[in-house]
Amino acid sequence: MANSIILKSLLETIKWLLIWLTVAGLVLGVLSQGLIFFDTSDGLDILLILALLMFQHRLKFDEHNNQIDVNFAAYFFKKKIFTFSQHTIDTSTINTISCQDNKAISVIDINYTSAEGKLSTYTFRCFKQAKQAQLAVNKLSTVERVYTAKREEVEAEKTNSATVNKFSKIFPQNTILGNAEAKNNIPILRCALPLPRSKKNLVHFIVVCFALFTLFIAFSSQNWKPSFAFLVITYASYYFARIIICNKYYFIKAAPLSSIIINDYELYLPALLFTDKTPRTLTRQEITSIDAAWNYNYESIEGSIGGATKSSHLISLVFKTTKGQSIPLSHWSVDSKALVFSLLKHKYPVSLDRTTQMVYPIKKHVGLVLGLFIVIINVINLPNYISLFNS
Repeated sequence: MANSIILKSLLETIKWLLIWLTVAGLVLGVLSQGLIFFDTSDGLDILLILALLMFQHRLKFDEHNNQIDVNFAAYFFKKKIFTFSQHTIDTSTINTISCQDNKAISVIDINYTSAEGKLSTYTFRCFKQAKQAQLAVNKLSTVERVYTAKREEVEAEKTNSATVNKFSKIFPQNTILGNAEAKNNIPILRCALPLPRSKKNLVHFIVVCFALFTLFIAFSSQNWKPSFAFLVITYASYYFARIIICNKYYFIKAAPLSSIIINDYELYLPALLFTDKTPRTLTRQEITSIDAAWNYNYESIEGSIGGATKSSHLISLVFKTTKGQSIPLSHWSVDSKALVFSLLKHKYPVSLDRTTQMVYPIKKHVGLVLGLFIVIINVINLPNYISLFNS
């Protein structure tokens, strides 16, 4: 144990809140009703407290064995009786490790190479253990890694200009560490381009019509199943309307080509990227900047609680030129990683800026759909509410 650093996860810290709330409920029950009214539900509360007391989710850095162990298991008097999941990382496979403190919560990101040779990331969160977390990170970081990180931080502060190497570090699996082939023709998907402002009201009107029809179905049928089905259709109507409108709006008969063509001397941007619907053939000198915004998308590791992998995604791309600024290209509308990589290979100026924008906004949309579903349930039960109020 002398050569080990142990961190308790945020999940294990939260368990104590549940324990104390359950204990408080039991104590209040005894004080108000007495021990004579002790029933089955109270017994289940005690079993819940015992189960929570046995639960542990911890990260242990073992200096002797040069490895990190993350255990999610049940212990009884310090003896493991059941393992839910276990994750082991050999310190020799760690590429970078960092620790960020957000108020009382410390977040440790470990970038490493898995046994299958894949670049992976493990994220561990702990509560009010900043000193121990920083100590573990300091011991895991070699002198070379520390200096490299400092150099990269200094460079990042000076400029956000991208290079092939910098891009390959952020998107290693997509560029094969800088050895991928540059593409000269990158097609654009018209239906995935941004919805024009002049067409937003039309799309919103279509969605509102479907939403009102869904509420009518909910009220008339008093059945949540068809109501939920129409709710999904209402949500999908936005995307169907958007696809049809964008596909038609961005098709320009005078200049139908919808691809970006790249070579060492010129860059062809199709007419659909500009509001005046005129294509541009630009030299490198005529390009002011190419602004690329990116962010991570976090996904939980299968079979592991508290762990997460993160993958890099380009969210939008804007060409700023002496002949006008293009509309933003989303990662849905183009193979953005291949596009940026090819631009860098051909020595075009690209800036990489990390943004707070979500990679997949559908995560927020799920919350909105659930909110609308709750409204539908209330609409279905409205007659019951009215009769209860009248009685």
